[in-house]
Amino acid sequence: MITTQSTVQNTTSKLRGSIHKNLYEPTFHNIPNESQDSIPSKVQFSQGSNTLLKSKGDVLNFLPDSLTKLLPEVNIKVTLLCLFWYVTSSISSNISKAILREFPHPVALTELQFLTNAALCLLFATLINYCRTQQFNFHWISNTLQNLPEGLLPTYLNGSFYDCIWSKFLAVDKTALVSTFPMGLFQFFGHVTSYKATSLIPVSLVHSVKALSPIVTVCWYRFAKGKRFNSMTYLTLIPLMSGVMLTSSARTPTKEYSKDLSDTRSTPSAADSFYIIGLFFAAISMAIFVAQNIFSKSILTVKKKELLPSQKKTSNHVSVAASYNLDKITILFYCSCIGFLLTLPIVIITELLPSRSVFADFTYRTLFLFLIYGFTHFTQAMLAFQLIGRLSPVTYSIANIMKRIVVIGVALTWESHFSTRQILGLIMTVIGLYGYDKWGNKVSNHSH
Repeated sequence: MITTQSTVQNTTSKLRGSIHKNLYEPTFHNIPNESQDSIPSKVQFSQGSNTLLKSKGDVLNFLPDSLTKLLPEVNIKVTLLCLFWYVTSSISSNISKAILREFPHPVALTELQFLTNAALCLLFATLINYCRTQQFNFHWISNTLQNLPEGLLPTYLNGSFYDCIWSKFLAVDKTALVSTFPMGLFQFFGHVTSYKATSLIPVSLVHSVKALSPIVTVCWYRFAKGKRFNSMTYLTLIPLMSGVMLTSSARTPTKEYSKDLSDTRSTPSAADSFYIIGLFFAAISMAIFVAQNIFSKSILTVKKKELLPSQKKTSNHVSVAASYNLDKITILFYCSCIGFLLTLPIVIITELLPSRSVFADFTYRTLFLFLIYGFTHFTQAMLAFQLIGRLSPVTYSIANIMKRIVVIGVALTWESHFSTRQILGLIMTVIGLYGYDKWGNKVSNHSH
């Protein structure tokens, strides 16, 4: 044994000066000691992901430099999140219109949506918790579900249903309740006004109005917060917003909109009234969700777990929420429960007590559509939370604009109404998005 050890040492010493490398030599691998400063923090990761399009990587290295400079920089993870977000949002938006045609109760639909979101949050957390048990820990499904983005799930899930789900997830936490109550209010008013607008005007028009959110976001940070943007930011928002407004500026009745008016036997004046009221509710919904995005940025951004003592002793509720580091499932669960409780009295007064009950309009087909809608809406809500935590408010608004483009395009196809003006509007919006990402997503020397 001693001879073998000596031989190995002599061989290793000889190889150090040669061109051949000993793969078993520890110094060959050069593994540095783990340093806290070398590991990027969660805040650095969040701040480094302020653009929707981040880095080209090695994929475009084979292209000429002249062509590469013109291409936008792409963050693959954020791009895939956005693509899934666009698909689920398109499905949920158009299905909600189909549901409201057969089930004309926007407040009741809001209540059912909050109930479904809360149930899916509980089911998802329970499933992940079960996957972390010893008997299921080595299954490929368990490994897939456990490789989810950081900050999506509670950190205390260890496989015990009583300790994790019953005693912690379902237990009312005062800090979490205080942190998510404003977001629950935003969800309540935002969804009620959005469903009301969807029941009165086409889906494409509702999302065209909501696509004005980047202008509201930029104006808020410019005038309320005193932050200065590059002049190109404002210039690139002009074709962006003009294209979106041009997409649905035509008042030509679509197939669904004409059927809605014929179902209600509306006169032209009543149709104009529906149109104006629908635009009003869509604008209110847009403003509410902009306020929610700005507020929730401080909660949904993944924060450091290690905080300085001065940071822990803050009295601001938002700072407490940030240091508490709520996960996305818990936030959505609390927001859904708060929204459900806020909507319940209105549903009882306006839907259950009158003679026309909601149960008469709730058919099996409506139930089937609602199950699809509930799942897609839950998925797109989780994706939205992930993007809010990764992107800055203005960049998230641009990502939201692109989502509106996809939703509007799908809605126009669904409504069998695709004019030359709307195609031109979509092209202008895409040009505006490219211009914002290439030249306008820069702040002035003051602040952003």
